[in-house]
Amino acid sequence: MMNQKRVIFTLIAMISFSFASVAMEKNKVTPAVLQTDAGKLIYSQKGLRLETNGECPSSVANGDAIWAIVLQNLNDNQKEVVISNMNNVPIIIATANGFRLTYPSLVQDGKKWNVQLSLDFSVQGEAFQVNGTIDNQVSGWVVIKFIGPVVNGIQADLSSFPLLMPCGLGQVFTKEPSADNPINKISLKGALTWRYNKSVSAYEITAEYPCRFATMQWCAMAGRNGGLYFASHDKEFRSKKFRVRYQPESKTFGLAFQHDMTCFAGESRSIPPQIIMPYSGTWHKGADYYRAWYDTANPLQDVPAWARNSSGWMLTILKQQNDEIMWDYNDLAELNRLSVERGLDIIGLFGWAHGGHDRFYPDYHPDPAMGGREALVKALAGIRKTGKRSIIYANGQLIDQNGTDYWNETGKNITVLKKDGTLDYEKWHKYTDAPARMHGLACLGTEQWYERMLFLALQANELGADGILYDQLAVRPPKICYSPNHGHSVPAIVYEKDRCRLLERIANHMKTINPEFVVMTEGLCDAELNSVYYFHGYANGAYVPLQEELTARLNGSAPTSIFPEMFKYTFPEVLNTVRNPSTVANRLIMNYGTVFGLKQELESRYAADVRHLKEDRIPVPEDYHNVISKPNLDLVTNEDPVASKKYMRQVIDFQRDNADLLWQGRFIDEQRFSLKADAEVMAKAFFSGNRMGVIVWNTGHREQEFSLDVPGYTLDHATEPGRGNVKANEKLKAEHIRLLIWKK
Repeated sequence: MMNQKRVIFTLIAMISFSFASVAMEKNKVTPAVLQTDAGKLIYSQKGLRLETNGECPSSVANGDAIWAIVLQNLNDNQKEVVISNMNNVPIIIATANGFRLTYPSLVQDGKKWNVQLSLDFSVQGEAFQVNGTIDNQVSGWVVIKFIGPVVNGIQADLSSFPLLMPCGLGQVFTKEPSADNPINKISLKGALTWRYNKSVSAYEITAEYPCRFATMQWCAMAGRNGGLYFASHDKEFRSKKFRVRYQPESKTFGLAFQHDMTCFAGESRSIPPQIIMPYSGTWHKGADYYRAWYDTANPLQDVPAWARNSSGWMLTILKQQNDEIMWDYNDLAELNRLSVERGLDIIGLFGWAHGGHDRFYPDYHPDPAMGGREALVKALAGIRKTGKRSIIYANGQLIDQNGTDYWNETGKNITVLKKDGTLDYEKWHKYTDAPARMHGLACLGTEQWYERMLFLALQANELGADGILYDQLAVRPPKICYSPNHGHSVPAIVYEKDRCRLLERIANHMKTINPEFVVMTEGLCDAELNSVYYFHGYANGAYVPLQEELTARLNGSAPTSIFPEMFKYTFPEVLNTVRNPSTVANRLIMNYGTVFGLKQELESRYAADVRHLKEDRIPVPEDYHNVISKPNLDLVTNEDPVASKKYMRQVIDFQRDNADLLWQGRFIDEQRFSLKADAEVMAKAFFSGNRMGVIVWNTGHREQEFSLDVPGYTLDHATEPGRGNVKANEKLKAEHIRLLIWKK
């Protein structure tokens, strides 16, 4: 039988231990072993040991804790107790395809706690799986965290087994941290960094899920021919943290999840399945495994054709926080013309309401100063008549504490209450000549907030917009709310399932009103893919790297780099823009977005940006004298606006001409072909039907030769932006891209 062949359970005697004799009995636990074709997972009192076939990282059991539970006192939320396996010995029970560790109650510092824990270890196909339950019978205490099971002592160096983390679109670590390693001074926007923890003499990475710092529930130590897949297959997409540790003395790594929960007295909570899988092949094996599981848990939103075939958007702030109007409603026809001139298909209307941007939320009324409701409706209808689309802005979480009746009547009562009894908030201050705005953070599961957000979607549709963007709802990590008035437990994990449910309810309702209407948000996370059609880029990898950062990645000198392939390969259908807070895009931005299958973006936010778009007038620093967070002046002052506009249009026309591959095809990264070229040249593939397009990018400053081998396919033709068909084998000019199309 399969289980008999693939599972080895070595357990000579079933041993039960009394907690009074833990220290005496520790070493008598008989090891238990699981086995797959790629290796063995062995439990002993020293922890978990992973033995592999040599192509994957292995680990040693070093006696460190393999799990920990954190309890919080309900009468004094500053009082917490941490209990680990270090003073607790399990009863080990054989199961059909593995073994179970059970702890009938727990001991910490000589005190017995009536908390039961069971952990089930099993083989599921190619992987080892650990899941379990926690049962809390301790009156006055709530279990708020479970950490583990921890895999410590992983023997691998990052040059051979780079660490892939799902930060934004992806991040790769290729060098171990050290005191003199510049890895702690990286400039990647929104990236993870190692932090040194003196208490354990180790470097650590933590990444909270779901949010832009952990957009998926899997990571990997990925070698050329094999690696280690580490994931949580949690179908509820609950709050958790990746915890990665590097011990410089032993030169070993540790991997664990911290699961956030609220398990009160008399309740049980499940521990989501944790997957440990040594594998053969490239990192794509891990991505394929995760995606196969994901498809059983959360179907992706069916995206309207107009959105899938869009090139990107012109993000436009009409009115700013200080009441300055950049565009009124009658200007939107010209704004649409300027966008079309650059090839963009969507106008994103930020600051479109009476309060301007980041002011008077969640009240959004058409502004008489910009022309009033009638002018706005007419403008949006005009955009649609040209074949283009519009998206209206609403913030998905902020409640302005001044200037509206909503705050006093509703807002302050539905704002997240922190552990110390104060309201959670964000401060937005954009101008030196205007006051900062203080915004409460809405508790997203409250019915009042859902009703207001749904009203805004209905209003956007009535005004004639093609969708709504709920800003920030894939940006921040989950948090804990202590309010007794929100209809949830106290405490409660918020900004996890409540956030997904909010978006899902709105998306489902809007489908009944207008099936072509889309829901967008800012950031990125896979927990929202059943409700969000389109993500406004605000994450690591959505920000285009600097030229020197890209070069360092390609030549191997960077200790960590963006790795957008990770999310894009796992979820090739997901629509995500680059983040380009500027009125121009250089060749690097345009080529990057095209190669990695991202939608393009320009942003017009200030008066100088309007002049830049209308008159090709290059801004100067004085133009932004009262702006606190200024745009990228290096970009806007160094780019010829006419040449930039021309290349943007050429690239988007090129994408549109090859939309069946670049917009509708499946991103397959570097699979099914091989490239021979200098390190400055990269290539990625898109697959559709019997055709495959390999897009080659010369990122350097001199022309380059390259060759492709695509087994089983015949070259059809090659094409470049602005040139049309070209010879496939001619040298590729500096900072150019070329698409080679192959047929089966």
